[in-house]
Formats: sequence, structure tokens, C-alpha cells
Amino acid sequence: MSILLYFKALFFRLIDALFGRTSVFITILGWFLLITGIWMLLRPEKARKSMSGRSFGFAKGYVLLSILFLGTLLFSINKKLGGIISFNILLVAIIFLARAYFILKKKVARNINVWVEKVPLKFLRIYAIVQIVVAAAMLLMRKRILF
Repeated sequence: MSILLYFKALFFRLIDALFGRTSVFITILGWFLLITGIWMLLRPEKARKSMSGRSFGFAKGYVLLSILFLGTLLFSINKKLGGIISFNILLVAIIFLARAYFILKKKVARNINVWVEKVPLKFLRIYAIVQIVVAAAMLLMRKRILF
């Protein structure tokens, strides 16, 4: 799994190096951020959904890292013990960790949604204004900012 994450990060770095600093990409990204920022300013529920999605992405990564850490810990313990019984225990533990990942992911999503529902409307509008300012700065300076 970590090899896949490595290749994903390498692919994104390659795409960023090829296209991420070109003026066409910056212009497209800037206009996208500007339009979505205006849309979120007019409809704060879209800002709420955006905040929820971005927060969930970070949290899901942390949950995945913790599950992978526990999996490698179990694998190293299994490697030291050896034998068919420890191998069977490892298989059961991997299935348990996969289930735990999906359960934790649902709980994290639910907690983030509860938290985002409590965010006041004024903060959502400030969030949209900050996105509009960043987009305008990107369009004016022709440089990537924050994204």
C-alpha cells in the first residue's frame, strides 16, 4: 500500500512540475477558485460542504496512516514469531484492520459533519472571501498561492 502512495505522490509531483507552474494552469485554477468562491459566498451551504470534504480528506489520511502503522507492527510481530498459527492470526488481524478502517472512516466523517454543521454563517462567508482573495491574487500575480 505504501508503494501505491509513493507512486501517487510521485505522479502528482511530476504533473505539478510539468503543468502546475504554467500560466494556463494557474489561470484555470484561479478562475475556478474565483467562481467557486463567489458561489460559496452566495450559497454558504456549498462552503460548508467544501469545508467538510477538505477536512475529511486530511482526517482520512491520518486514519489510514494509523491503520498502516498497526498493520506493519502486526506484520513485524508475526515475522518474529513465525509458524502457521501466527500467520492465521495475522490474516485475521488484517481483516480486522480493514474493517476498523472503514468503521473509523465513517465515524470521522460523521464527527466532521457534526462539527461543520455548528460553524456559524459568518465564518463560512469569511472562508469564501478568503478563497476569492487567493484566487484574485493568483490571477494578478500569475503564481500559485496555497493550492
